[in-house]
Amino acid sequence: MRRTVRSISLLLAAGILMVAVGCNGDDDKSSSTPTPTAAPTTTATAVVTDGGTGVMPAFTKDASHGEWTIKVNDGIDRDPIVRDWLSRVKDPAPQLWKTYPNIPNPDVSGFRVVNGTQVPDGVEYGVANVPFCQQDSRCDIVVPAQHYRLITGNYQFLGNRCGDNEGEGCLLLLINVSEKSHTFRDQIVDNGFTVPGRYWNGDALEWGIWGLVSHASANMLNMPTMASATQVLNPGGSFTNGGANCGVPSGCKSVEATVIVIAGDRILAVATSTVTK
Repeated sequence: MRRTVRSISLLLAAGILMVAVGCNGDDDKSSSTPTPTAAPTTTATAVVTDGGTGVMPAFTKDASHGEWTIKVNDGIDRDPIVRDWLSRVKDPAPQLWKTYPNIPNPDVSGFRVVNGTQVPDGVEYGVANVPFCQQDSRCDIVVPAQHYRLITGNYQFLGNRCGDNEGEGCLLLLINVSEKSHTFRDQIVDNGFTVPGRYWNGDALEWGIWGLVSHASANMLNMPTMASATQVLNPGGSFTNGGANCGVPSGCKSVEATVIVIAGDRILAVATSTVTK
């Protein structure tokens, strides 16, 4: 499961919306320049009611801790590395993750930095897409092998739905820890935002999960965030929220974060947490 990357390259962005190529490595025009990040966008509109095909498997074990409710299946013991880093995932901390976990974070001392700019336990910011899933709100959600996919927006996914409550933002993080890509067919995301990317260290994914959930939530809650080490994304306070998350200038009141860990077509675990300021 370990992924070792000697030279971690970050895809170059332009403006608030990332435009890049080479997410799957076929045409990788990557750069060592720190990557500006987009403001994940969710809306206050309701999702359609018939979709999100498929169902979650039955989970037999509870691995909850702190502010995380974590359900795992019996197969988790065949993936002890996943089991172990799930036990180490810290509670969401949007106040600590002003930056995306693809660049050094001075507010988190344990987030390793190599050669001044590389974050070997972080993630890549790939090809962002907004609005996402707009063909009748239905789409096929691809999670490439050894990648993550971050989605924000009202959704229905494998029979679970989010976005019915006013002021509630929805965050879905899919992590594929196998060497096989997987596509979830006919799911629903309403006017969503998505970004996929590689993770750099499969043995320590607690850092990537913590950073992704915390930073995306900070954007959605209109807390202070940075697009890079020097570029402000959301000033916070009374300033208009980037993306007008939850459909209002002040952003969301809370974020329902769901992390789903898959190994190809197997779902190993689901972790959920409610994030507030």
